[in-house]
Amino acid sequence: MTSRLARLLGSDALAAKLLGPGLISLVVKVASAALSYIMLVAFARMLSAEDYGYFGVMTNAAIVLSAVCVVGLHLGAMRFWPAHLEQGAPDLAKGFAFSAQQLLAVVSIGLIAIGLVASVTGLGKGMFGIASGALLVTVFAALLAFSEFYSSLLRAQNQTAWALVPRDILWRILAPVSAGLVLYFTGAATGAGAILCCVVVLAVLTFAQFGMAWRATQRIVGNVAARTDWKAWRGPLIPLAGASVLFAMVQQLDVVVVGTLLGASEAGSYFAAQKTASLMGLVMIAGGMVAAPLMSAAFQGGRTTELQRICKFLSVAIAVATLVGFVVLAVVGGELLALFDPAYRSSHGLLMVLALGYAIDALAGPTAYLMQMTKLENDYLKIMAMSYGFVLALQLFLVPRFGAMAAAVATTFGYVVWNITAIALLRRDVGVDSSLLSFILPPKSLKP
Repeated sequence: MTSRLARLLGSDALAAKLLGPGLISLVVKVASAALSYIMLVAFARMLSAEDYGYFGVMTNAAIVLSAVCVVGLHLGAMRFWPAHLEQGAPDLAKGFAFSAQQLLAVVSIGLIAIGLVASVTGLGKGMFGIASGALLVTVFAALLAFSEFYSSLLRAQNQTAWALVPRDILWRILAPVSAGLVLYFTGAATGAGAILCCVVVLAVLTFAQFGMAWRATQRIVGNVAARTDWKAWRGPLIPLAGASVLFAMVQQLDVVVVGTLLGASEAGSYFAAQKTASLMGLVMIAGGMVAAPLMSAAFQGGRTTELQRICKFLSVAIAVATLVGFVVLAVVGGELLALFDPAYRSSHGLLMVLALGYAIDALAGPTAYLMQMTKLENDYLKIMAMSYGFVLALQLFLVPRFGAMAAAVATTFGYVVWNITAIALLRRDVGVDSSLLSFILPPKSLKP
């Protein structure tokens, strides 16, 4: 298998990097998807329909806020760590790792302080179900931000197992188990209590990732003195941070919109459909997280042909696997939703509309990773802002009139707008196409 991939990519070393960590990532992500589903089903079975709705709203709100908190540093780790090593500047690689953690700590403290004030004043009680919900959500968000940063840094350092296993495997097992124990001993289960169990377990696992990232950094760059260059980092980080927030909003905020406009119970069924559809993004995430550092290194080294080969390999793998997932959801999606609650089976149509968005995204390939690992981070931010602004406006206008289906349709339409624009810019400005279109119509820079 490695030899065939090496012939396709034109490099034994590149094939080994993609195949080794790629297989590990895929295996872990498949296990993670299964465990994530079991985790969410377990919480749904423990909670009432209303509490599960609050749990979904708090979870997705925390994910969006974590994207604000991490200020693009997770993407910066995958971009700057390999780029600085490629440029022979290990002191800058080490400096970014250290400086990013310091900035993340400052932002996290500020976010939690805002959550504390919101809880004391009672803001968000209606959305989260309890007065202290805002504080709980911001603490959860800060931990998710740290976990995302360490996962990205460890991926850039080729520590794939440590990057993925703590949160994608262990957290998804231990969080519902701890909530089950609370239910067993107290006889009570609430949405806020479920979130608290998630927070406590994640805190322990994130600390373990911190320790591994510290040791990997010292092993790779040694005792070289860390050097900072915020002047060089700041320019790319600002659009990376903005785009990260917008991407999280595209992926998560529709549950919050549905919960706010239609109520917690409606949000619960939408949350189940959204998380079921998100299983289709599994291969995109696994492929992108491995390939992102390789994309950055190839682009910085001026190896456009190598970059296109990476994208072509990923586009086929992502499209085939995702389309198979689409067929599976079409056949058994209703039964999967019924695992959460038998009443959710009626949301199968909603599930398929959301799944269609992931299928469209898969056909376009890893456009988001490619734009952020090259020179198009500013364009990426502009496209995300344009497409999501339109999606949110549609949702706010249509959801009160047509219900949750309107939110799903708007989200899927956003994928269409985003990917068409992204592919056109990548072909024009980078000379690389991440989509299946590259097999039929190669970018001009690669034509003979």
